[in-house]
Amino acid sequence: MDKRSRMYFQHDGAPPHSSSGVTNFLNYRFPGQWIGRYDPHHWPARSPDLSPLDYCVWGWMKELVYNVKLATRDALLGRILDATDHIRNNQLKLLRATRTVHNRVAACVAAGGGIFENQL
Repeated sequence: MDKRSRMYFQHDGAPPHSSSGVTNFLNYRFPGQWIGRYDPHHWPARSPDLSPLDYCVWGWMKELVYNVKLATRDALLGRILDATDHIRNNQLKLLRATRTVHNRVAACVAAGGGIFENQL
């Protein structure tokens, strides 16, 4: 079985991303395999705490991009591109971040979908 057939698309719960056009596309492209506000799998409680992008990658990216004040738009773009290369090439840290999803999910379930960050 190929990887894509086992993958789920995790959709954020933003209202503009929940229009009938978007959900119809997701139902077509990822039948039964997307997580969002309206079916097939509801966006879980405390979901930012369950997404490696939210609890690891975005903070890491901000740290790399904004560690020095930038004067121009081009400097900012260059810093963003450098940060994405740095993150992409740091596979060990990315692997550790994604492995913690299991611990976070277990804590979320144990807390009944409530606040669980203090239990990690």
